[in-house]
Amino acid sequence: MENNNMNIVQPVDVPENVPAGFQTGIVEKIISVLIWPVCFLYSSMFFEDDKTWNIMFGVFVLLFIAMGEAIYWNRKRTPESWAMLIMTIAGGVGTCFSLSNVWESWMVAFFTHLFAVYWILCRSGRLAEGKTSHMLVWDGITGFCVMPFKNWPLDVRTIISIFKFKGDSKKKKTVPIVILAATVGIILFFIAMAYLRSADDTFDNIMYRIGDFLKIDIDIELIPKLFMTAYFSCYLYGLIGGCYRETEPQVQHRGDNVKWFVGKLRRVPGLVWVIFVGLFSVFYIMFFAIQGSYVFNAFIMKLPAEFTYSEYARRGFGEMCGVMAVNFILIWLSTRTSETKQIAVKVSCIILNIESMLFGLIGLLKVLMYINAYGFTPLRLQSFLASGVMLLGCICAMVSMIAKKKTIHIWFFAGAASIAVLCLV
Repeated sequence: MENNNMNIVQPVDVPENVPAGFQTGIVEKIISVLIWPVCFLYSSMFFEDDKTWNIMFGVFVLLFIAMGEAIYWNRKRTPESWAMLIMTIAGGVGTCFSLSNVWESWMVAFFTHLFAVYWILCRSGRLAEGKTSHMLVWDGITGFCVMPFKNWPLDVRTIISIFKFKGDSKKKKTVPIVILAATVGIILFFIAMAYLRSADDTFDNIMYRIGDFLKIDIDIELIPKLFMTAYFSCYLYGLIGGCYRETEPQVQHRGDNVKWFVGKLRRVPGLVWVIFVGLFSVFYIMFFAIQGSYVFNAFIMKLPAEFTYSEYARRGFGEMCGVMAVNFILIWLSTRTSETKQIAVKVSCIILNIESMLFGLIGLLKVLMYINAYGFTPLRLQSFLASGVMLLGCICAMVSMIAKKKTIHIWFFAGAASIAVLCLV
């Protein structure tokens, strides 16, 4: 039996940063400053009512895209980056105008965040393998955690570089201290101002008139807004600027170490997974045999007497999602942690995947029966698209196991496109 440890990617030394030292371009400096009012807009959303925050979020998405395009303007646009850009715009428009009849606006905004972060990774060319791959989960962790927090002080360092003086070491040391002192002083001033306004009505009225004249609202909500702005600015610039400054070898180095770690998990004897996967397959065969009329009526578009169309569709959709999720996890574990490349492990996974495809097809047909009976609605469209994406996932997994073709990008973009469509309907 062939030992998979021979194919494990070995960890490598961290590549050196290129270029040496800390150097910033004019676009980086401009964005490092502009990102603060943009993030203040984002922070203000949490204190507004439904209609107002929706519009503010749409404006924020537009500004976010503008900053990303400005900093990566000279990098090649890939088809994946175009696709994610369109989905990000769709999410922003759907949130701004409350177009989705499937989800609440906050849910559409949540999906827009996912699209936007992945768009930055695609646009900057900082995916672990240069494109969507089986490292998808790690790329998500990189975008949401590694890049922002690893580059947390990058925004402050970039702003400080604006005031960098050549040849005068005393001024170089003084400028950061002055900026820090001024920032702390401004924050403390607004905090004191807000508390004084809440303590005295007369003073509050005077400050209101001054603020109205200057178009500035100095209230108690300004305190959390300022702290949230500082947090989001460092986080967002850590993502955008971090992806811009990191080299491809650095990104690939982290990906290689993840692959090495996953390879080290190959400790389970193949026979163990053959037994477990085989038990699942036998269990599903028993289910199909016992519940044949209930399960296979969908193929002839016949509704069982004891069900309504809605009950039949909902149960079919729920069964499909639960069973297929379990099967995907089982197939991933068995193929990734099996100690050897036994043909029996592969065959057992193929059989289990065929059964998953059957579940997916039945679930899809049940939803189609429901739609044929009562017509399309946004929620029924959601079930239809979800069923189709799950079935496509099984097909992609089958192609990957048999033909050894990389198909996860097809599944990912089909799922993402389905979510983007639901953001608009």
